[in-house]
Amino acid sequence: MKIQVMPQELVKRIGQCQRAISARTTMQILECIRFEAKEDVLTLTASDLELTIQTSMLCKVQEEGVMVVPSTMIGNIFRKLPSEETILEEKDGVLKIHCADSYFELQVPNPSEFPEVPEVDSERQTTVDNDALSRAVTETEFATSLDESKIALTGIFYERRPDSIRLVTLDGYRLAVRDVRLSAEEEVFEESMIVPKRCMIELSRLLSPEDRTTIRTVPGHIFFESGSLKLYSRLIDKTFINYEEIISEENQTKVVVDRQAFRDAIERASLLTQGERAHLIKLDFQDDGLHIASNSELGHVNEFLAMEIEGEACHIAFNARYLLDGVRALQSEKITLYLNGMLNPMVIRPTEEEDTYLYLVLPVRIAGE
Repeated sequence: MKIQVMPQELVKRIGQCQRAISARTTMQILECIRFEAKEDVLTLTASDLELTIQTSMLCKVQEEGVMVVPSTMIGNIFRKLPSEETILEEKDGVLKIHCADSYFELQVPNPSEFPEVPEVDSERQTTVDNDALSRAVTETEFATSLDESKIALTGIFYERRPDSIRLVTLDGYRLAVRDVRLSAEEEVFEESMIVPKRCMIELSRLLSPEDRTTIRTVPGHIFFESGSLKLYSRLIDKTFINYEEIISEENQTKVVVDRQAFRDAIERASLLTQGERAHLIKLDFQDDGLHIASNSELGHVNEFLAMEIEGEACHIAFNARYLLDGVRALQSEKITLYLNGMLNPMVIRPTEEEDTYLYLVLPVRIAGE
């Protein structure tokens, strides 16, 4: 194998692939990136057997071939090379790199040991805008569970609906649901699966906002393709909770509030709860406005916030961290809060697009109340 490339372009592709390499792997071959040169295209692949990332770039191919190279070493070398055309030549397990006055020789592993990329031959596919998909991940991934004994809840539930895709996360204390509308030209079908959280986060970080992503699935795997980027992931083979049973359409109180002002007030009120397990803050929805308070051994704090209220006054308490996670993830100027007494969950929706996002958070029972 012998190719000519520009270091800066290759560094970008190496960085993309390195997101699939686990720091905890015990298999040396999984610390490597596979390079395949064919017909003036260089394809790079990295995998930890759960997540596989593949990307490609144009280059000058003098001799077609395949090699695997230790990821950290090749990345460090190319980040330090000058911006001049570089020759990579591999023969008999030795990689030679020549750029300007720099010359390296590296021992590289046998490429036959590298895992095969999963085959994806599904005819069903879904295409979605990258910015919408990335936003959906951001607005849901934080509500996954960290409890490995509840493996189904550590992932993101992916639902393909007739006219949308839905991402759902749940950890037992809060629930996040985001719908992404599909164009009318998309094929109508339904399917659902649990995708590992890491897969969705890495995907959202790698996507270019101006492009689109095609999604395909086969038993046990999901596949994302956007431009020259391809990402494959194993699915979590578990059954997700029937989350729709948790969502109630009944409410006694409806409140509209400025999102940023609400976020700032909660953050200030939670300053005195740092180090406490419950991070308890109290919200008192009254006709004159929203009163937010917290008490701890350090002292107490009170905040007041203007709002629009319909229905009954309500006094309720929350873990400030759980409440803030949902508010921080949203981008809308105003949010609508739905309450049904002090012991039932509160639902938060973006006021401008209430039918596409929902964040539900359980309250904390206040002793003596």
